[in-house]
Amino acid sequence: MTPDRALTGVVLVGSCLIAGGILIGAEIFAVDLPFAPYVMVTLATLVVLGAAALVLSCLERDESPSRQ
Repeated sequence: MTPDRALTGVVLVGSCLIAGGILIGAEIFAVDLPFAPYVMVTLATLVVLGAAALVLSCLERDESPSRQ
């Protein structure tokens, strides 16, 4: 039995989007944030990983023989 990755993907994508929005809002109001570009790239990578977890979770549900 494989673990369900849907919750992990949702939490990862949601939290990264919120954190990215906070960083963008801070940049709009000219708050000087060190390493902001690197943090944004890291958040974008985590969003992609979370989306991949969601896709894999959906694919595993479609392939499971227990659904009838």
